[in-house]
This record gives sequence, C-alpha cells and structure tokens, in this order.
Amino acid sequence: MTGVDIFEVARITPAGADAVFGLVAMAHPDVTPEGWAAFLRENSQDGARPRGIFALRDARGMPHALFTFRVTQSIAGTAALEISELAMLRLPGTHLVDALLRFANRLAVELDLPRIAISFERSAAWPQDHDALQRSGFQVDRVMVLGRARFEPAPHG
Repeated sequence: MTGVDIFEVARITPAGADAVFGLVAMAHPDVTPEGWAAFLRENSQDGARPRGIFALRDARGMPHALFTFRVTQSIAGTAALEISELAMLRLPGTHLVDALLRFANRLAVELDLPRIAISFERSAAWPQDHDALQRSGFQVDRVMVLGRARFEPAPHG
C-alpha cells in the first residue's frame, strides 16, 4: 500500500461471512448471521455476469465498507459495472470513496466494461464525497426512491 492507499480491497466469499458480519449488523441490525450468509451465497458468482461482495479494509484487516458489484445490461445493449453500498463507516476525508473509485475503475477495466454506476446509502451523501466523485468524473445520473408496498387485505368470498 502506498501513502494514499490506506485501504485494500478484499473479495468476501461465503466462507468469510463471519469476518464482516459486525459491520453488516451495525448498518442492518435486523439481518441475522444466517440471513447474511444466505445473501452472500446468493450474490457471489463468477461467470458470464460476475457479481460479488467486497470490503475495503485497513492495514489491520478491519473492514470499513462493504459493497456489492454486478454486471448489468442497459436497454441500449451497453454493459456497466454496478456497485452498491451495503455498509460504510464514515471517516473524515475521502479516503474510503477514493479507494472505492480506484477499485471500481480497475474492476471495470478488468471486465472490459465502459461504464460504472455506484449507489450509496443516503447517509453517504457528504459534501466531501460529492467533491471526490465529481473530481473523478462521476455525476448524479438517477434518483432512487424507496417506499413500502401497501398490501390490500385478501378479498373474502
């Protein structure tokens, strides 16, 4: 690691589920260890459309952030690397975001993907992160809104 690379990237496999569960539990307290292990198994695949989960870890091996990645296809037929935040500890500065962007670029080049899409949790919307993303050529492209489904009671006949 160089002076600017204070975080390393580690692919998280189902065998390593326990090593990062503490970070998962902080961000998602309703997720059980069994649920996390099942999610990890379901989202860890290589092949024509690789996908997986990776952590950004410090030099002691302590995870500071978890992300999913997958290859997506647009309606226009172009492929993209899609990265989504699962959990991230907030630190002063932009070291985590910078490490994420370096990794995203390396993975996109490795997979020969021309586009990268990254989604963050709302809590990650810090001004310094926006600055780091803009300096790296990223801009807001979509807005995702979340809501709860309203289930109607089953009709009685």
